[in-house]
Amino acid sequence: MKLILNSDVKSLGRKGDVVEVAKGYARNYLLPKKLAIVATSNNLEFAQKLQEKRQQQAQVNNELAESIITALADAHIVISQTTTDEGTLYASISNLQIVEAVETFSGFKLEEEQISVENQVKEIGLHTIKVVLGPDTNFDITLEVVPETK
Repeated sequence: MKLILNSDVKSLGRKGDVVEVAKGYARNYLLPKKLAIVATSNNLEFAQKLQEKRQQQAQVNNELAESIITALADAHIVISQTTTDEGTLYASISNLQIVEAVETFSGFKLEEEQISVENQVKEIGLHTIKVVLGPDTNFDITLEVVPETK
């Protein structure tokens, strides 16, 4: 059965995509939950407009991502934190602290979910932090944690 998705459905497609699914899946799940509509000629025109709009938004997002990457390329973000005598932190650096430091440095407001830290930052020194702007757009920034001066 040919359907047009009203919203993103994991492992099936994104809003506006035309998909072919089993009749039972369509009747019992997608249509009752209003996740999809039947692909009629009028609905196909609507889906085409949705896809064009999504492509335009993707282009705008890519341009914004490129400007963020350019501004933050080889960025060196510094956060000061209270430490023990051995140089370890009392608390690990949170994604929120990283987001605030990036915003202070560059003026770009990132979301906490866009920060990917492989291992928690628990000591002073240099750390590599990955910023994920989209499924295929990510880059690294350098985070330096320094002891807070008293």
